[in-house]
Amino acid sequence: MNTILRPVQILMIVLLVTVLTTGCTREVAQTDPAPLVEPNQDQQPQEKQPVAPADEQAIETLEELWSAIIQQGRKTGNTHEVVRRIQKQDRELIESTSIEKIAMRRQAQTIETNVVNRFLETPSGQLVAYETKINQGGSSSSFAGQVSPDGTQLKITTTAAGRSFSEQIPWKPEWGGVYAASQLLENPPIKPGQTRETTALAPMINQACQIKYVAGKLEPVKLLDGSEVELLSVTNVISQKGKLLMEIPMWVDLEGHTVKMAPPGPGMVIYRCTQAFAESPIEAVEFDLAAETIVPIAQPLTGVHTANKSAEYLITLKNKISPTLFPTSGSQWTSDLTEKSLHLHLIALRPETKLPQQLAEQTPPTDADLAASSLVQVDDPLVQKMAAQAKTPSSEPWKLAVELEQQVHQAIQQKDFSQAFASAAEVAKSKTGDCTEHAVLLIALLRAHKIPARAAVGLVYYNGKSGKGFAYHMWTEAWIDGRWIPIDATLGRGGIGVGHLKIADSDLAGGGALAAFLPVTQVIGNIEIKPLSME
Repeated sequence: MNTILRPVQILMIVLLVTVLTTGCTREVAQTDPAPLVEPNQDQQPQEKQPVAPADEQAIETLEELWSAIIQQGRKTGNTHEVVRRIQKQDRELIESTSIEKIAMRRQAQTIETNVVNRFLETPSGQLVAYETKINQGGSSSSFAGQVSPDGTQLKITTTAAGRSFSEQIPWKPEWGGVYAASQLLENPPIKPGQTRETTALAPMINQACQIKYVAGKLEPVKLLDGSEVELLSVTNVISQKGKLLMEIPMWVDLEGHTVKMAPPGPGMVIYRCTQAFAESPIEAVEFDLAAETIVPIAQPLTGVHTANKSAEYLITLKNKISPTLFPTSGSQWTSDLTEKSLHLHLIALRPETKLPQQLAEQTPPTDADLAASSLVQVDDPLVQKMAAQAKTPSSEPWKLAVELEQQVHQAIQQKDFSQAFASAAEVAKSKTGDCTEHAVLLIALLRAHKIPARAAVGLVYYNGKSGKGFAYHMWTEAWIDGRWIPIDATLGRGGIGVGHLKIADSDLAGGGALAAFLPVTQVIGNIEIKPLSME
């Protein structure tokens, strides 16, 4: 049987693409990268299917699945999954192993990412254990999870830059993994008008997500070879703790097998295909960050990063985008929310700024906003060495935060796009990266000085050769004098103005750190932004 990858794994691919494309442009960074040597594709590590442990024995292969990832009309990636029935000690389990490969070019650099997943579930779809290994440009990281014997806890170990961190999250015995999610479509085949849902662990997000399939009607669908067939339209709705992460249009055949998907992202479509086509050469597409992700505006803005102290934007929503996508948090708040629009208000927040009533009750930091994690290695020797270079005393936290912002801005002089998301320890060593690397290193330095800090993800005003509008971005928020104050080491201007529109924030703790990026995928092509006032 030849079908596409398990639908829940699309979350991982979209997350990879989103992280790859969430980063500052040259114009936003205001510096040009040094000349770079073209990577030798022949030297890229090729991931292989994991070797089963000695205590496992294969019983039968249930499915072997192949698919192709298409962007801008070219194949930029592929997936290969094998589903087997195995015997592990005295227990029969379902093993789902997969390899996902994707390549992308950003500003003359090719980023090739290989991901290997291995899930073990019971025949009824209950999660037992899983492992995800990620290799990107020679840098590797991994997640490993094991459900406790009573099924009430999931222990997740995250490893990056040679450091491992473990955590336990609440679990329920009936929750599943990728196999459980696929059975909603296939066993028995989903029919027009039906809705099916379950709770399962999503790869790379490392959290229990609510997976729902809403079947529509049969309709003609064009396939990869240009032919047209009649398939069932299904919407895959993925949520986590009641918050929508993603909606994925997909089309399945009469057996419930997915044939085509159109996940959110820059022109991405995923198709069922033959093994030969899946294994044919991958062509990295040049990705112009601003041109592909920008939300355009009619007239250029002035002073949004420097002079303006307040702003109001009208956000018009399309395609059922929730008005709660833009939170009231940090230096912004919303008003006049309807199903189709909202007003977003921003202020250039500083410690001395008088907080408006809407921002008076700020959510205080948690322990995770001060702690070390697999991405924010506060106790790394190089991070500690950089933190010790600050001259401002801890009794002046805002002045200290601005000094650290400038320190990171000056330290990362080469805007290197070879990594999608490097950890603080890796950035402290390489001194390269884009906005994600600026943000994560600044978070680590702030925490090293006992200043709670977290990442903010959203849109930043951009005016460059690719257009003018708001493009993907990541920056930092520091808890100072009872408020979350945004600062941006990419710009290095002693805080931000009113040109950053926040969508989500994250303490970057644990295996679920990167889930904060997913809400950003709902924005491109689905909203319009109109400035109403600037002061």
